[in-house]
Amino acid sequence: MSDFFLFILILFAIAALLRIDFFFSVLYLFFGLYVLARAWTGRALQAIGHRRRFEDRAFLGERVTVELEITNQGLLPLPWLRIHECLPIELTTPNFFRRVLTLLPRERTSFSYQLHCRRRGYYPLGPLFLNTGDLFGLEERGAKGAKVDHLIVYPKIVPLERLGLPSKSPFVSLPSGPRLFEDPARVRGVRDYHAGDSPRHINWKTSASQGQLLVKQYEPAIAQEVAIFLNLNAAEYGRRRREAATELAIVVAASLANHLIGQCQAVGLCTNGRDPLSREGQPVTLPPRKERAHLMGMLDILARIEAAETTPFVELLRREGRRLPWATTLVVITGREDETLFDALFQLRRAGFSAALILVDVRGRPSLTQRRVEELGIPVHRVRSEEDMDLWR
Repeated sequence: MSDFFLFILILFAIAALLRIDFFFSVLYLFFGLYVLARAWTGRALQAIGHRRRFEDRAFLGERVTVELEITNQGLLPLPWLRIHECLPIELTTPNFFRRVLTLLPRERTSFSYQLHCRRRGYYPLGPLFLNTGDLFGLEERGAKGAKVDHLIVYPKIVPLERLGLPSKSPFVSLPSGPRLFEDPARVRGVRDYHAGDSPRHINWKTSASQGQLLVKQYEPAIAQEVAIFLNLNAAEYGRRRREAATELAIVVAASLANHLIGQCQAVGLCTNGRDPLSREGQPVTLPPRKERAHLMGMLDILARIEAAETTPFVELLRREGRRLPWATTLVVITGREDETLFDALFQLRRAGFSAALILVDVRGRPSLTQRRVEELGIPVHRVRSEEDMDLWR
């Protein structure tokens, strides 16, 4: 455009020097085109609107179709409009969507593209860059769309059928390994009466039909409330397996939350990872609840959360653990064990909590300290890959 303006100046100089009407007529024509092109493209670009339609949450492996709608809200047609949509490289290649189109006044058109949810995360869609101009190529202007949408891709969920977590609470709903307590609301059968059985457990109707005393058998269970403590402090993971181990820790946390809430357990979450929607340096904490909507909120966090150098995990465990109700089962997911972690778990056990430790950045043989902890009743699970979680199914 600067070259065209320079051409007008040269033409004006020639017309002024020679004083020929023809040159003045040509000058007025080109100057009018110049002013019209600037006014046209500027006003037309301001009248362009856009919006995206898509499901803003998806599970790993799904494909999400995004519909991009472009609208000319003004009274001026657009001879040409180039759109350039920036997209995350993790979901599509190439990492942009580009089209050129023409829009009449009040016209609306739509395009669609697909995103392959290959990795969990919190992904921006946009911004959208717009470029338009006049038919003569005299003026071209661009604008950046202010609206950026986001897509949440949930972490992978491994279905589990059985977990061996300890408990101190009698009224529960998830089966456990050892028979610690029995829930009178969950009858699983009958057996012969033995001396010392409570008369309240006798099934009188079945006993009458069978001609002998039979007592009810109840399902054993674990605590109603479970708190998942997830360590995403990058400094506490080995450099070689840091990314793989932290992603595995998130998969373990999501799988546990999904399974426990599916068994009507109240589950909470506490992590020192970095959430882009939370204040910098603040841990993410959700109190134990059992609703399905609560599970989706936990999965939202586990999709967005990132490993970073944040609050030391033991400090978080000690501070947030004291705020939980008595007899809550703590599921601690971290990379490796150390003395300070075991000290914190000992203190929480003495305060009335149960605990289970899951290690995802394992190397070498279990230490003597870890063996002592197992002897004192804190189960330790070592998970090197998703296949190791088969032990819980």
